[in-house]
Amino acid sequence: MRYFLFIAFFTVLSSPGRGDDVPSLLNQELTNYRFSTVPVNDQVLVTQLNVSQQFILSSRRRDFNNLLYRHLGILEARGDKRDIAIIQEVIDQKLLANDQIKAWQSMGIVFGDILAKEFGMAWVSYEDELGISKALRWKETDNYVFPITFFSKRVQFGESIDANVLYNNISNEINQFKEDSARVAGQRHNR
Repeated sequence: MRYFLFIAFFTVLSSPGRGDDVPSLLNQELTNYRFSTVPVNDQVLVTQLNVSQQFILSSRRRDFNNLLYRHLGILEARGDKRDIAIIQEVIDQKLLANDQIKAWQSMGIVFGDILAKEFGMAWVSYEDELGISKALRWKETDNYVFPITFFSKRVQFGESIDANVLYNNISNEINQFKEDSARVAGQRHNR
């Protein structure tokens, strides 16, 4: 259906009276047309968090802890798996409006702290062609998790959020890449 709509749209654009500057392609030419692509830069730079990035994470943790204290009477997140229930309570009680992106991302940082503690991951700075992000990295591998936007993206797209399901899903993925890395390391060791 999309292909048909594209052909119909293109046919309207290339019909007489639209000007000579619009290219006209026959159906066969359109089917075999190769769109130009911009080369993708697959270079990634991973470094330790700088002082400014560490400060931002600390500030966002403090913001989330202030929210917990004001609304739930909880002094601060513990940084371990027990915090998942607290995160879910924040979600269930609708303590954050959908447009409070920074606050949702603060919760993502706390969620990331849980993953870091439970799976032995570390916060790093990850830079690619899209920009610089803070991510969790497992050991010195190319396995990354980007937890800061876990919640804000779901809110943005109107998805319901179950922190336990999210934790279980990402835990399975982390365990899988840990197993894969161990298997590859074992193969190198046996050579």
